[in-house]
Amino acid sequence: MMKIQPPLPLYTSEQIRALEQAVFDGGETAEQLMARAGAVLFSVLQTKWPDARTVGVLLGSGQNAGDGLVLARLARAEGFQVSLFGWCRPEQLHGAAHRAWMALKTVCPDVVVMQEMVEMPALSHLDVIVDAGFGIGLSRQRPLSAEAVHWIEYVNRARHDGAAVLSADLPSGLIADTGAGDLVVQADVTVCFLAMKIGLVTGRGPAVSGHIVLADLGIAPGKETPDVQLVLLAEPLPPKPRDGHKGRFGTVLVVAGNRGMMGAARMAAEAALRVGAGKVIVATHPEHAATLAIGRPELIVHGLAAATSLDALLAKADAIVLGPGLGCDDWAAQMAARVLATELPLVTDADGLGFLPPSAVMNSLRIMTPHPAEAARLLGCTVAEIEQDRLAAARALRERFGMLGVLKGAGSVIFLPDELRVCGRGSPALATAGSGDVLAGVIGGLLALGIVPAQALPRAVCWHSLAGEVLAEQSGAWGAVATDLFEPIRAIANGRMNLPPANVSLWP
Repeated sequence: MMKIQPPLPLYTSEQIRALEQAVFDGGETAEQLMARAGAVLFSVLQTKWPDARTVGVLLGSGQNAGDGLVLARLARAEGFQVSLFGWCRPEQLHGAAHRAWMALKTVCPDVVVMQEMVEMPALSHLDVIVDAGFGIGLSRQRPLSAEAVHWIEYVNRARHDGAAVLSADLPSGLIADTGAGDLVVQADVTVCFLAMKIGLVTGRGPAVSGHIVLADLGIAPGKETPDVQLVLLAEPLPPKPRDGHKGRFGTVLVVAGNRGMMGAARMAAEAALRVGAGKVIVATHPEHAATLAIGRPELIVHGLAAATSLDALLAKADAIVLGPGLGCDDWAAQMAARVLATELPLVTDADGLGFLPPSAVMNSLRIMTPHPAEAARLLGCTVAEIEQDRLAAARALRERFGMLGVLKGAGSVIFLPDELRVCGRGSPALATAGSGDVLAGVIGGLLALGIVPAQALPRAVCWHSLAGEVLAEQSGAWGAVATDLFEPIRAIANGRMNLPPANVSLWP
């Protein structure tokens, strides 16, 4: 399978339907498209599980079932044992899916169809379960039926007991446009047809899709390019100039670290150094002035009792990071007000987000970095509502605050003035205190180097996510701490790291 280079367009279900319609208007038939989809599914199954001989196919009521039925016919022709099960009897299917069922019955009249759900069906003996239950049809307005819930639970239980799961287009239960889903099939591999769907790479998608194989089925992209792109890689920095000096690589001012929260300021500041900032100044609470640089003497630390003392430091800065461990008391409010009055490139993170004023005007020099709980507070909603549609939340943040930013989490959503990008890299190794402080510092360091915010932000998010993957690959995700990220981030920035392969590949 081929590696994918970014950017890769991400499609909504409406855009996929328009693409399909254009294909049909061009003379292709639904049967031809379905035949190719089913053939790819079967080829992926044979490639991923070459020793498999028993296959079960989960059938829903839509056209996605037809892809599974084509696979079933091809598998029977190759001597596989095949059984069918699900919440819809195949003879009740419509259109091309029904014709795929009739083709299967013609060559395999003895094919078994299981529908009894009183007791757990015997699925765990299967080598591979092909999930052809739902495609792009699910939405918040069209939830799972009770029968579908039962069968998805059965499939997930069988996977737990040893069966592999191959999903057709999307894991059943996952909403294509958002990545939301209360109950979703846990796939080992998902074969995504025609074009990448947004839901596979954000929200619950990264946790349930397994390895994603994109099969375009020989169909060219649509005329209109979606405004959402998938980011899988980011280029390293160019070689450091031989005649360079610290003045050429910028100064970052980190305004952070209220009482008891020195660590957040320290991590953001060191991260800026680790990506090449020439100098990093930390403006912190006086309580920490004498100790913050212990073990990292390269940091220049100022303990400030009053915000008026910031002016001299702001005059030296090329970029600012505001917020890690800032707190929300009067000292924090004064510091934030002083920083927000400047016109310098600015990263606002953590506690600093609480001091942002709404703005109707886009300021492309400013970047915000909320996680879902912070985004919920900023938008006046719940975390669950943020996670139900992460792209809509990102757009709402951009509209309300008039700046660039990233909504962090699984499939971080980067919002730029005219497009969204979803980072398709990352690891649960990043789910640890201080990880966001490190990201804020990386962004600040790149801004100080003179990289424009719209380029610095996606690069920093991707490097940070890749560093999490490196840590997980080296030692596992459990027990990773934020400061472990410094060395892999530095190596990635210099192009000196062998990176883990992306979770998305092209077929063939």
